[in-house]
Amino acid sequence: MDFGTTKIILPHFLICYEESPSCKKILDYLRILFEGFQIEITFFHVITIPQALLFPQRDYLKEVKREEEFEKFCEEAKLKIQECFEKAVKYLSQRVEVIPHFTVNFTDRDRATSILQFLENKNFTAVLTGKRGLGRLASLWTGSLTQKLILYSDKPLWIIRGKDFNPRLLCAIDCGESGLRVIRYVIEILSFLKNYEVTFLHVLPFFGKSFLWEGSLKDLCNAPLPEEKLQFFKKVEPLFQGKELNLEKICFKITTSFLGPVYKILKEVKKGEYKTIIFGKRGEGGFKGLLLGSVATKLVNTLEDRAIWLIP
Repeated sequence: MDFGTTKIILPHFLICYEESPSCKKILDYLRILFEGFQIEITFFHVITIPQALLFPQRDYLKEVKREEEFEKFCEEAKLKIQECFEKAVKYLSQRVEVIPHFTVNFTDRDRATSILQFLENKNFTAVLTGKRGLGRLASLWTGSLTQKLILYSDKPLWIIRGKDFNPRLLCAIDCGESGLRVIRYVIEILSFLKNYEVTFLHVLPFFGKSFLWEGSLKDLCNAPLPEEKLQFFKKVEPLFQGKELNLEKICFKITTSFLGPVYKILKEVKKGEYKTIIFGKRGEGGFKGLLLGSVATKLVNTLEDRAIWLIP
């Protein structure tokens, strides 16, 4: 999805939903972020079919019984999750105007694969998921649902973790096409938010001298930066033109860190009490997906008590 050319008419989110504490946090997050606004949500759930119901029986009577049990299982499972969907919509609607859609898929394979196939050729603003067993670096190889969505989905992914959410957003950007995509995306989302405070943070390489600049969008092009960085930020200001945003709530911060960008971002998260952290899946080098040891991977595996927006 190219957010540089595609305007979001109305946010349409896919929630990988089930009745669980992690999914309750997703609802709480949306209630705070989009309070008073209208959003569209597709509630999506994958039901794994028991192996015992999949294999045809050679005996006719046993086969009839298997088919009956299969149909009963599907009907009961679908009814149960439908009730969960309706409860979720009712809860959300107390603060947010919701246009809901319900989708239930049955599979005998991996749930993540089923979700990824469903996402093909769909134009969701973001896919929302909870923690769902996502661990630290080792989870890259354990195949958790969330980790597979991180690695293989080409849609923006919101991983909702933590609690006591607030509308303070920290957006970490690089000075490449990835950074511009992230900024475009955030601008579109901001147009649907009533209350927000956003800091766009860029961490410069450290070459023996500390640097810190903080200011508004208006002052950005006059920041005392190296020429190649200044050229990038000159491309940023036009992205905000024509948008009805409260620019007083938007800040840019450019700094250095001897210990690297991850350390600086985490320090800023704690200092500013940001509950939503936004960054791109790819860095300036353009590597596809997440590479072990990359900034994105480290942040995903460290920020276990925050909401994360991961932008492709």
